[in-house]
Amino acid sequence: MYRVDESKCIRCGLCILECPGGAFRGRGEHKVRHSTVYEEVWIDSGRCIECGMCVDEPYWCPASAVYREGTARAEEALGDGAKYARYIYHYDVERDSYFQHSLQQVEEYEPALFERIGSHLAELPWKWVTRLDEDIMPGSQFYIVRWTLPHAEPTQDVGHPPHIHRDAELLFVIGSDPENPQELGAEIEFCLGPELERHIINKTCVIYIPPRFIHGPWRELRTDRPWLFIEVNQGPRHTEKTYNQLLPPEAVERDDNLDIFIDKWPGLPKLSPPSGSEG
Repeated sequence: MYRVDESKCIRCGLCILECPGGAFRGRGEHKVRHSTVYEEVWIDSGRCIECGMCVDEPYWCPASAVYREGTARAEEALGDGAKYARYIYHYDVERDSYFQHSLQQVEEYEPALFERIGSHLAELPWKWVTRLDEDIMPGSQFYIVRWTLPHAEPTQDVGHPPHIHRDAELLFVIGSDPENPQELGAEIEFCLGPELERHIINKTCVIYIPPRFIHGPWRELRTDRPWLFIEVNQGPRHTEKTYNQLLPPEAVERDDNLDIFIDKWPGLPKLSPPSGSEG
Protein backbone atom coordinates (compact mmCIF):
# COMPACT_ATOMS: atom_id res chain seq x y z
CA MET A 1 0.00 0.00 0.00
CA TYR A 2 1.26 3.47 -0.87
CA ARG A 3 0.61 6.66 1.08
CA VAL A 4 1.12 10.41 0.69
CA ASP A 5 3.06 12.05 3.51
CA GLU A 6 0.96 15.16 4.09
CA SER A 7 3.80 16.87 5.96
CA LYS A 8 5.95 16.73 2.80
CA CYS A 9 3.36 16.98 0.04
CA ILE A 10 3.39 20.32 -1.78
CA ARG A 11 0.08 19.47 -3.51
CA CYS A 12 1.25 20.22 -7.04
CA GLY A 13 -0.91 17.48 -8.58
CA LEU A 14 1.81 16.14 -10.89
CA CYS A 15 1.06 12.66 -9.53
CA ILE A 16 -2.58 13.06 -10.60
CA LEU A 17 -1.45 13.73 -14.17
CA GLU A 18 1.19 11.00 -14.44
CA CYS A 19 0.17 7.99 -12.32
CA PRO A 20 -0.18 5.01 -14.77
CA GLY A 21 -3.16 3.67 -12.84
CA GLY A 22 -4.82 7.01 -12.19
CA ALA A 23 -4.70 6.28 -8.46
CA PHE A 24 -3.86 9.77 -7.22
CA ARG A 25 -6.78 12.03 -6.43
CA GLY A 26 -7.06 15.67 -5.44
CA ARG A 27 -9.61 18.25 -4.40
CA GLY A 28 -9.68 22.01 -4.17
CA GLU A 29 -7.73 22.74 -7.35
CA HIS A 30 -6.71 26.40 -7.59
CA LYS A 31 -3.94 28.62 -8.89
CA VAL A 32 -1.06 30.40 -7.20
CA ARG A 33 -0.22 32.71 -10.08
CA HIS A 34 0.34 30.10 -12.83
CA SER A 35 1.06 27.19 -10.48
CA THR A 36 -1.68 24.58 -10.16
CA VAL A 37 -2.19 23.62 -6.50
CA TYR A 38 -4.62 21.34 -4.65
CA GLU A 39 -5.93 21.65 -1.12
CA GLU A 40 -5.47 17.91 -0.65
CA VAL A 41 -3.90 15.00 -2.55
CA TRP A 42 -4.33 11.31 -1.71
CA ILE A 43 -4.09 7.80 -3.21
CA ASP A 44 -7.18 5.77 -4.09
CA SER A 45 -6.01 2.31 -3.05
CA GLY A 46 -8.69 0.69 -5.20
CA ARG A 47 -7.10 2.10 -8.37
CA CYS A 48 -3.43 1.62 -7.41
CA ILE A 49 -1.72 -0.99 -9.62
CA GLU A 50 1.26 -1.31 -7.24
CA CYS A 51 3.79 -0.50 -9.99
CA GLY A 52 6.05 1.34 -7.53
CA MET A 53 6.96 4.10 -9.96
CA CYS A 54 5.97 6.80 -7.48
CA VAL A 55 8.57 5.67 -4.93
CA ASP A 56 11.24 3.93 -7.04
CA GLU A 57 11.87 6.64 -9.64
CA PRO A 58 13.89 9.52 -8.17
CA TYR A 59 11.88 12.73 -7.95
CA TRP A 60 8.82 11.21 -9.63
CA CYS A 61 7.22 13.12 -6.80
CA PRO A 62 9.23 16.38 -6.72
CA ALA A 63 8.84 16.55 -2.93
CA SER A 64 9.47 12.79 -2.35
CA ALA A 65 6.20 12.71 -0.43
CA VAL A 66 5.03 9.21 -1.48
CA TYR A 67 6.09 6.15 0.51
CA ARG A 68 5.31 2.46 0.93
CA GLU A 69 3.34 1.74 4.05
CA GLY A 70 5.38 -0.35 6.47
CA THR A 71 8.71 0.61 4.93
CA ALA A 72 11.18 2.48 7.09
CA ARG A 73 11.78 6.00 5.83
CA ALA A 74 15.23 7.50 6.19
CA GLU A 75 15.48 10.64 8.24
CA GLU A 76 16.46 13.50 5.97
CA ALA A 77 18.49 16.51 6.97
CA LEU A 78 16.77 19.87 6.80
CA GLY A 79 17.91 22.46 4.30
CA ASP A 80 21.21 23.13 6.04
CA GLY A 81 23.26 23.59 2.88
CA ALA A 82 24.43 19.96 2.69
CA LYS A 83 21.35 18.00 1.66
CA TYR A 84 21.64 18.74 -2.06
CA ALA A 85 25.29 19.69 -2.25
CA ARG A 86 26.00 16.56 -4.32
CA TYR A 87 24.33 18.25 -7.29
CA ILE A 88 26.97 21.00 -7.40
CA TYR A 89 30.10 19.76 -9.16
CA HIS A 90 33.39 21.67 -9.14
CA TYR A 91 35.77 20.55 -11.86
CA ASP A 92 39.37 19.93 -10.81
CA VAL A 93 41.58 19.65 -13.90
CA GLU A 94 44.42 18.05 -11.94
CA ARG A 95 42.28 15.45 -10.21
CA ASP A 96 39.65 14.75 -12.84
CA SER A 97 40.95 15.27 -16.34
CA TYR A 98 38.36 14.81 -19.09
CA PHE A 99 40.54 12.09 -20.59
CA GLN A 100 41.39 10.43 -17.30
CA HIS A 101 38.57 7.87 -17.40
CA SER A 102 38.24 7.26 -21.13
CA LEU A 103 41.96 6.58 -21.56
CA GLN A 104 42.57 4.34 -18.56
CA GLN A 105 43.00 1.27 -20.76
CA VAL A 106 45.38 3.11 -23.06
CA GLU A 107 47.58 4.01 -20.12
CA GLU A 108 47.57 0.40 -18.93
CA TYR A 109 48.08 -1.44 -22.21
CA GLU A 110 49.74 1.11 -24.52
CA PRO A 111 51.75 3.52 -22.34
CA ALA A 112 53.66 4.94 -25.32
CA LEU A 113 50.41 5.90 -27.05
CA PHE A 114 49.08 7.34 -23.79
CA GLU A 115 52.18 9.54 -23.49
CA ARG A 116 51.81 10.69 -27.09
CA ILE A 117 48.15 11.54 -26.56
CA GLY A 118 49.11 13.58 -23.50
CA SER A 119 51.78 15.46 -25.43
CA HIS A 120 49.41 16.23 -28.29
CA LEU A 121 46.67 17.49 -25.98
CA ALA A 122 49.14 19.69 -24.11
CA GLU A 123 49.95 21.47 -27.38
CA LEU A 124 46.33 22.34 -28.15
CA PRO A 125 45.19 25.89 -27.23
CA TRP A 126 42.39 24.58 -25.03
CA LYS A 127 41.44 25.38 -21.44
CA TRP A 128 39.03 22.91 -19.87
CA VAL A 129 36.18 24.44 -17.87
CA THR A 130 34.20 21.41 -16.71
CA ARG A 131 32.75 18.06 -17.69
CA LEU A 132 29.99 15.78 -16.46
CA ASP A 133 28.67 12.29 -17.17
CA GLU A 134 26.97 9.32 -15.52
CA ASP A 135 30.17 8.31 -13.73
CA ILE A 136 30.47 11.68 -12.00
CA MET A 137 26.80 12.51 -11.50
CA PRO A 138 24.44 9.49 -11.63
CA GLY A 139 21.58 10.24 -14.00
CA SER A 140 23.50 12.91 -15.90
CA GLN A 141 24.17 12.98 -19.62
CA PHE A 142 27.63 13.70 -21.06
CA TYR A 143 28.81 17.32 -21.17
CA ILE A 144 32.13 19.06 -21.67
CA VAL A 145 32.95 22.78 -21.74
CA ARG A 146 36.25 24.33 -22.78
CA TRP A 147 37.77 27.52 -24.11
CA THR A 148 39.77 27.71 -27.32
CA LEU A 149 42.50 30.34 -27.01
CA PRO A 150 43.96 32.40 -29.87
CA HIS A 151 46.13 30.63 -32.46
CA ALA A 152 47.15 31.59 -35.99
CA GLU A 153 47.55 28.14 -37.54
CA PRO A 154 45.28 25.05 -37.64
CA THR A 155 45.41 23.13 -34.39
CA GLN A 156 45.62 19.75 -36.14
CA ASP A 157 46.49 18.27 -39.53
CA VAL A 158 43.40 16.18 -40.35
CA GLY A 159 41.62 17.02 -37.11
CA HIS A 160 38.98 14.92 -35.38
CA PRO A 161 38.35 12.22 -38.03
CA PRO A 162 34.93 11.16 -39.34
CA HIS A 163 32.98 9.47 -36.55
CA ILE A 164 29.54 8.78 -35.10
CA HIS A 165 28.00 8.72 -31.63
CA ARG A 166 25.36 6.37 -30.32
CA ASP A 167 23.25 9.26 -29.03
CA ALA A 168 22.34 12.63 -30.49
CA GLU A 169 24.91 15.37 -29.93
CA LEU A 170 24.76 19.15 -29.70
CA LEU A 171 27.90 21.20 -30.33
CA PHE A 172 27.77 24.83 -29.24
CA VAL A 173 30.44 27.24 -30.52
CA ILE A 174 30.01 30.59 -28.81
CA GLY A 175 31.83 33.86 -29.39
CA SER A 176 33.08 35.83 -26.39
CA ASP A 177 32.42 39.41 -27.51
CA PRO A 178 29.36 40.55 -25.50
CA GLU A 179 28.79 43.45 -27.90
CA ASN A 180 28.79 41.13 -30.94
CA PRO A 181 27.85 37.69 -29.57
CA GLN A 182 27.18 36.23 -33.02
CA GLU A 183 30.77 36.89 -34.14
CA LEU A 184 32.83 33.81 -33.28
CA GLY A 185 36.21 35.44 -33.81
CA ALA A 186 37.47 32.16 -35.26
CA GLU A 187 37.20 29.80 -38.22
CA ILE A 188 36.34 26.13 -37.89
CA GLU A 189 36.41 23.58 -40.70
CA PHE A 190 33.60 21.07 -40.17
CA CYS A 191 32.60 18.21 -42.48
CA LEU A 192 29.17 16.55 -42.39
CA GLY A 193 27.86 13.26 -43.76
CA PRO A 194 29.63 10.30 -45.39
CA GLU A 195 30.38 12.60 -48.36
CA LEU A 196 32.45 14.81 -45.99
CA GLU A 197 30.52 17.91 -47.04
CA ARG A 198 32.76 20.82 -46.00
CA HIS A 199 31.55 23.84 -44.03
CA ILE A 200 33.42 26.86 -42.65
CA ILE A 201 31.98 28.10 -39.37
CA ASN A 202 32.79 31.66 -38.29
CA LYS A 203 29.59 32.60 -36.45
CA THR A 204 28.20 31.54 -33.09
CA CYS A 205 25.99 28.54 -33.72
CA VAL A 206 24.73 25.16 -32.56
CA ILE A 207 25.47 22.05 -34.63
CA TYR A 208 22.98 19.20 -34.21
CA ILE A 209 24.37 15.72 -34.81
CA PRO A 210 21.71 12.97 -35.05
CA PRO A 211 22.50 9.54 -33.57
CA ARG A 212 24.86 7.51 -35.78
CA PHE A 213 25.34 10.45 -38.18
CA ILE A 214 28.84 10.69 -39.63
CA HIS A 215 30.53 14.01 -38.94
CA GLY A 216 34.13 15.15 -39.21
CA PRO A 217 36.87 15.62 -39.84
CA TRP A 218 36.69 18.92 -38.06
CA ARG A 219 39.44 21.23 -36.85
CA GLU A 220 40.01 24.78 -35.70
CA LEU A 221 41.74 26.74 -38.47
CA ARG A 222 42.42 29.94 -36.54
CA THR A 223 41.20 31.80 -33.47
CA ASP A 224 41.51 35.57 -33.13
CA ARG A 225 39.50 35.84 -29.91
CA PRO A 226 38.79 33.12 -27.31
CA TRP A 227 35.56 31.23 -27.90
CA LEU A 228 33.62 28.71 -25.88
CA PHE A 229 32.97 25.12 -26.95
CA ILE A 230 30.19 23.10 -25.30
CA GLU A 231 29.58 19.46 -26.21
CA VAL A 232 26.38 17.73 -25.15
CA ASN A 233 26.02 14.00 -25.86
CA GLN A 234 22.44 13.05 -25.09
CA GLY A 235 23.48 9.82 -23.41
CA PRO A 236 25.04 8.94 -20.06
CA ARG A 237 28.57 8.45 -21.40
CA HIS A 238 30.60 9.46 -24.42
CA THR A 239 30.52 6.94 -27.27
CA GLU A 240 32.39 7.11 -30.55
CA LYS A 241 33.14 4.98 -33.61
CA THR A 242 35.65 6.34 -36.10
CA TYR A 243 35.52 6.11 -39.91
CA ASN A 244 39.10 6.74 -41.00
CA GLN A 245 38.38 4.75 -44.19
CA LEU A 246 36.56 7.84 -45.51
CA LEU A 247 39.76 9.92 -45.42
CA PRO A 248 42.27 10.07 -48.28
CA PRO A 249 44.84 7.26 -47.73
CA GLU A 250 47.70 9.76 -47.79
CA ALA A 251 46.10 11.72 -44.93
CA VAL A 252 45.73 8.56 -42.84
CA GLU A 253 49.36 7.69 -43.53
CA ARG A 254 50.60 11.21 -42.79
CA ASP A 255 48.79 12.12 -39.57
CA ASP A 256 49.90 9.98 -36.62
CA ASN A 257 47.64 11.98 -34.34
CA LEU A 258 44.66 10.08 -35.74
CA ASP A 259 45.72 7.34 -33.32
CA ILE A 260 44.48 9.38 -30.38
CA PHE A 261 40.84 9.04 -31.49
CA ILE A 262 39.91 5.67 -30.02
CA ASP A 263 36.62 3.84 -30.59
CA LYS A 264 34.41 3.77 -27.50
CA TRP A 265 31.32 1.81 -28.52
CA PRO A 266 29.35 -0.93 -26.75
CA GLY A 267 30.24 -4.33 -28.22
CA LEU A 268 33.46 -3.26 -29.94
CA PRO A 269 36.65 -5.01 -28.74
CA LYS A 270 38.50 -3.14 -26.06
CA LEU A 271 42.23 -2.66 -25.92
CA SER A 272 44.10 -5.81 -24.93
CA PRO A 273 47.40 -6.22 -23.08
CA PRO A 274 50.41 -6.44 -25.40
CA SER A 275 51.50 -10.01 -26.20
CA GLY A 276 53.70 -11.48 -23.51
CA SER A 277 52.17 -9.46 -20.69
CA GLU A 278 50.43 -11.11 -17.76
CA GLY A 279 46.84 -10.71 -16.64
